[in-house]
Amino acid sequence: MDLLEHGDGLAHVVVGVLLLLLAVGVLINSTIVFVREILDGAAAPHFAQTALDYLSSVLLGVIILELLSTILTYMRARRLEATVKDFLIVGLISSIRKILLVGAQSSIEKVTASEFVREAWGTVISILGIVLLIGGLLLLDRREKVIGLKAAVDAEEDEAGDDADS
Repeated sequence: MDLLEHGDGLAHVVVGVLLLLLAVGVLINSTIVFVREILDGAAAPHFAQTALDYLSSVLLGVIILELLSTILTYMRARRLEATVKDFLIVGLISSIRKILLVGAQSSIEKVTASEFVREAWGTVISILGIVLLIGGLLLLDRREKVIGLKAAVDAEEDEAGDDADS
């Protein structure tokens, strides 16, 4: 069992390092591409799209860093509540990224309002689904702890009753 726990910890460390390298790579690469396009003048006719692509890449880097934070929290706490909070943050950042990009893209492409509203509703429904799922998991975890605590109290009362009979 100890071997598996050490292997699990090592796997989390490897994934964490890979996520850090990925986030740094995304941020550096997207910045280099953005600066190069501006210096070459290639971004001038389509600056809004170039800026939007850069913003998307930066927000992707932030999402990757938040996933790394989730892994670090799990490695430290090994508790569901601690990691769920980080997953909520990842989900919110991802959803905000999607809404910003959809809104900006619709402005650039002159998309109709109904198409934008349809895309925005899809994103909102996804957010609600994630929040409900995580909330349900937290309730199940809390219920399990209450049942475990109640069993421990009952066991102590039984033990105290046995000691009083002696």
